[in-house]
Amino acid sequence: MPSSSVSAPIWYAQEAAFHVKNPPRKYYPTSCENRIADYIPYYGGEEDVRLEVVNISYLRCPHCAYFSQLAHQIWNEREDFTAHVRFYFHHYPFSAQSDWDLHALTVAVGQQGMENFWSVHDFIYGGINDNDPSVYYSIEEILAFCDEVLYLDMEKLERDRTDEQTYAFLQWDKGQAMAQPDFVGTPAVFVCGEKRSYSNIEAVVDGFKNP
Repeated sequence: MPSSSVSAPIWYAQEAAFHVKNPPRKYYPTSCENRIADYIPYYGGEEDVRLEVVNISYLRCPHCAYFSQLAHQIWNEREDFTAHVRFYFHHYPFSAQSDWDLHALTVAVGQQGMENFWSVHDFIYGGINDNDPSVYYSIEEILAFCDEVLYLDMEKLERDRTDEQTYAFLQWDKGQAMAQPDFVGTPAVFVCGEKRSYSNIEAVVDGFKNP
């Protein structure tokens, strides 16, 4: 059963450090130490934050795409979630350079507004073919979306997506996920420090809200 105490959620945006049974490592990439919170996209908790849900995802993962759609639907339908439950997205690029470049692009998009991050996030996941995970939008197609649909500042986007601070943050974000003893792959969902099934996230959150 979930704990009745929700005063120490797994993730604090102002510190950007996992809070689990053992004290977190207080390490930040030197090059982006003062901007950690700016890199972390979220939604929900518009009135106050009583619960925090952490989602660790890979942007080419069909299961992550499914969970993203599910979570968006639940938060849109549940006014109590929108008001009091904050949902954070954290990056877990795989080993290929193209994966890191993809995640770096979304971090850079977020620097032009969190709403733009979520638009690109949804666009990327919407392009994954459930029957063939090798089919997805290319970087060029995502950049075209940023330019022609979101009307982003493309010169700034290009600078930010290749900035060493962006990659330093991604390296740190992935490292924090790998340090969690219960982390085995994506999507990984934590509610108040406890790893939980993503397929029944609504019931899980309700269990923490009403222990």
